[in-house]
Amino acid sequence: MKTALLSLLLLAPALAGAQQIDAYRYWYDDNAASATTSAVAATPLLHLNTNLPTGSLGAGYHRVSLQVRDTSGTWSVPRTSAFVRTSGLVNSYRYWLNDDPATVATASIAPGATFSLVNDLATSSLERFFNLVTIQFRESDGRYSVPVTKPFVRGSGAVNGYEYWTDDAIADRVSGAIGPNSVVNLIADLEVPPDTGSHIFTIRFSSVNTSWSVPLSSTYSYFTGIDELPGITDLLLFPNPATEQLGLRLNSDTGRTLQLEVVDLTGQRVLDLGSWAVLGSAWRNWDISGLANGAYLLRVTGEKSTWNTRFMKQ
Repeated sequence: MKTALLSLLLLAPALAGAQQIDAYRYWYDDNAASATTSAVAATPLLHLNTNLPTGSLGAGYHRVSLQVRDTSGTWSVPRTSAFVRTSGLVNSYRYWLNDDPATVATASIAPGATFSLVNDLATSSLERFFNLVTIQFRESDGRYSVPVTKPFVRGSGAVNGYEYWTDDAIADRVSGAIGPNSVVNLIADLEVPPDTGSHIFTIRFSSVNTSWSVPLSSTYSYFTGIDELPGITDLLLFPNPATEQLGLRLNSDTGRTLQLEVVDLTGQRVLDLGSWAVLGSAWRNWDISGLANGAYLLRVTGEKSTWNTRFMKQ
């Protein structure tokens, strides 16, 4: 690759009385005297996803250091990462299975092309259970990338069941049956956790071949009761962090209508979720895929007061 693509989520520096971020700077190979500084519009959260120029660097390993500055003029602690710069383009890849070098397979790929390893993976000799695949990419100068290893399940067959548990309580897992192409309502079915705070939800699926999928985990937030919203209990925000959908489940002792919106950390509304009539146990999902990645507040307004809770969009 001719440039190093850096995708970093930089939060406001943890400083006493910290202001918003208004600039960042970077330098290579510990040479702080050569730092390049760029100003940004003041923001409580900077999502830096850009190509940093590396044309002056030679091929091989390098280090890049980054800092952010708040509006008081104070710089954060530097973050340093290692990367490799080469002058070539990706032209092939190789992969192997279950850490066995005898299974190595190599194939060519055109620069800038997209390929599906799922279609090319030779799995006929593998067991119908957990396996590992490791892949590397090679550039025209002959250099290979760092190996990346991922687990997968081979030939599991149609899904026929699932089980899930909260935090590490695997012994208390809940099981259920599910048909192919069916949908499991995780928000409606999720059990109330023992205490307020963040929790981890883990689920895995079984197949007709008696194999299990790789467990999938998400974190969520739970509140037993809310002073600002009397009569609302067992409120569950799932998942948190969220990607495309944000779900909310709660219990209301009487019928009422809530107003919901998403605001940024400056208090500006960025998404109107509308009204929601609730009574007893109720749940709902909202599409948040249009939000930029970062931190937000979910604002819930009742008859007399408003309650805010923080969530992350990834």
